[in-house]
Amino acid sequence: MRTVIQILVILIVGTLAVWKLDLGKIRDAFQIHSWSFLIAAVLANFASVGFKGIAWKGVVDALPSVTRRTRYRDLIGPLFVGFLFNALLAARVGEIVKVLLLKRRMERRGHAPPTTTLLGTVVAENLVSTITWVLLVVGIGIFLPLPSYAWFASIALGVGCLVIVIVALLSGPGRQLPPWLNTGPLWARATRAVHRLWGGVRESHLGLRRPRQMSLVVGASLATWLCQWAGIYFTLQAFGLGYVGWGGAGLLLVTITLAQAFPVLPGNLLVFQAAAVVPLTASYGVSATEALAFSVVLQGTEALVGVAVGFLFLLAEGVSFNQLRHQAEEEEETVLADPATADGPPGG
Repeated sequence: MRTVIQILVILIVGTLAVWKLDLGKIRDAFQIHSWSFLIAAVLANFASVGFKGIAWKGVVDALPSVTRRTRYRDLIGPLFVGFLFNALLAARVGEIVKVLLLKRRMERRGHAPPTTTLLGTVVAENLVSTITWVLLVVGIGIFLPLPSYAWFASIALGVGCLVIVIVALLSGPGRQLPPWLNTGPLWARATRAVHRLWGGVRESHLGLRRPRQMSLVVGASLATWLCQWAGIYFTLQAFGLGYVGWGGAGLLLVTITLAQAFPVLPGNLLVFQAAAVVPLTASYGVSATEALAFSVVLQGTEALVGVAVGFLFLLAEGVSFNQLRHQAEEEEETVLADPATADGPPGG
């Protein structure tokens, strides 16, 4: 049913676009003014994934149950395959896929934490990354003009993530979520999943209490966002939209990141375009056709890194796309299962 709804949304929006937009102007808008800047954008996006791998490795290595440091090559492959799944499917299935692949590699080396613990490292890395992103947005806003809605949305998201991180850092090894969250049968499956995942998130933050380890994760996360910011700016330059400047690239970093936080369609198709077109047309006077063409190519530079490189890493794993997808769906059901029949995180 979800797939049918997604297809209907794409068809409706596509029909409206064909009806309202001049296809001839859209075709003319797909003209690259500088291929060197476009290549630089692809390289910047590639570097952002590499730094994200360093940040995730910092969280995994900080786990109390991990006695041997992970190898960077053991994380970078699953990370790219995860991007592949997130680009082709909705609901961020790639987050579970990359955890399954990492767990398999760690098992080959002798020890792997439970799946929920590794899922907790993904959540922890994303929380720290989001807080770092908010700090970057604040820094951009100090020197370059940003609309008020960018400030409000960024700070609200950052405060929410900061609260979760502080609670996780201050929680003791045996602490659980408050029992009042379990309010009835309707919430039973959700609260079971939250309880189990919270154990992994809390354990992931235990090692981050060390300033050196937290600094590593924050520094790598900052480098990730700087590369993404540069990738957007380079793509603007490639389209001859350099007058939008670094401030416009920063605004696009805000709107696109917020849109990608709530994946509705595979690869966030259409939502991504709206997040790029609206600020360009409303704040910088870019024509709708130019903005649409830019948004498609910008998403293409990001998808090229995730899909093309992720597919190569998937081939190296020796497992099919459908097989990994089924395993991820089964694992998702396991997380929602009764704790008596599923492995919980250590100390949870």
